[in-house]
Amino acid sequence: MRTTPQTGKWLLRKPPQDSTSLLFCFPYAGVGASSYRDWPPTLAGGTAVCALQPPGRENRFREPGHPDHGAFARDLVDFLTPLLERPFAFAGHCGAVPFALETILTLEDRGLPLPRRLFASSWGAPHRGLYGELNFVDLDTADLVHEVRQRYLLTGQGEPPPELAEIAARVLKEDLVVQRPYRYDAGRRLPCPVTVVSWSDDDVVPAATVPPGWEECAPVRFEHLEGKHLDFLSCPQSLKDVIAADFPA
Repeated sequence: MRTTPQTGKWLLRKPPQDSTSLLFCFPYAGVGASSYRDWPPTLAGGTAVCALQPPGRENRFREPGHPDHGAFARDLVDFLTPLLERPFAFAGHCGAVPFALETILTLEDRGLPLPRRLFASSWGAPHRGLYGELNFVDLDTADLVHEVRQRYLLTGQGEPPPELAEIAARVLKEDLVVQRPYRYDAGRRLPCPVTVVSWSDDDVVPAATVPPGWEECAPVRFEHLEGKHLDFLSCPQSLKDVIAADFPA
């Protein structure tokens, strides 16, 4: 039986005191902070990479996940508030982007410091709907265990143990259920700039579907990088360069 969420577990480790700035990284559907394991702990100029760990996965598996994006954002902002003295930015890939957006709006509503920038990878204009096939499949019949196995193989982790694949598939399904009703308020402009990243060989959220409409809800800059959908998880040099250019230490 899962217990009450514990806000203090959002980070696996505290950001180094000597970090000049912080980059809070949101995990995408079905995974947790370990999805950023291939990112360096620090980017150029002393920006600490802070991978977020929501409840309901990995070391927080026994805690209940959030029922919607608003609850997620309120819980996360409670945790982030003491950490916002340094310059910070947000980063998210695919289904992580809506959670980052809701967190930014919650910060604004509370009159708290805002991120200098959001790096949004593989996600189209949020007020136009959802993106990616998994957000439209029948969740009662979809083979999410197969989806988990494919992710492991495509990211070079090999075949996952059957028990782990089953658990990850359940987490993925819970995340997709939460994502389905989400819609960004088209009448509200995001209060921070966004760097929108598309990938040349993205077969989940094709590059052509990413840019249209973003400028209607945020000050935006587009970057088109060479790579596949999951290349974001390895933080290639091209992505590091984008982050360094738009979020200088």
